[in-house]
Amino acid sequence: MAIFRTYAKVLEPDDPAMRIYEAGLRTCPGQPGLLLADVLRRTGGVYETTTPLPPQLRDDIREVAELTSDPELLAIADLTEVRVPLGHLRGLDPQTRIVIGIELHYEADEGALVSRARGHRPALATIMPDGTVIAGDAFPTPPAPAS
Repeated sequence: MAIFRTYAKVLEPDDPAMRIYEAGLRTCPGQPGLLLADVLRRTGGVYETTTPLPPQLRDDIREVAELTSDPELLAIADLTEVRVPLGHLRGLDPQTRIVIGIELHYEADEGALVSRARGHRPALATIMPDGTVIAGDAFPTPPAPAS
């Protein structure tokens, strides 16, 4: 069955978002991640926050939940935001940059059966095995043959 998870982690220097930022490819103003202090200010000091669940991801979750008859995933697909625990970050310097995210991992052949998972989405940048960052998609989908 597919696995849905939320996470909050320290933004490490080798994180892909940092590597892309340092290569000068910026999708947002400022550094990647969030300051832990800002998140705690927003939550009133509570080590828990929420993050939006985008409609496309909700559709993906619903599709795999129906495919696998997973009632827990189906319940998640009805949410507009999800809870992200931050307790494991307690004790860190409030100026630490963190990343908050959500993931949907397909197991076995589920990814091949879910419609959007089959589609290739172009990348902002590609980090090559030798560590070089290339702007854009280094492995684009070849164009469909002309009819």
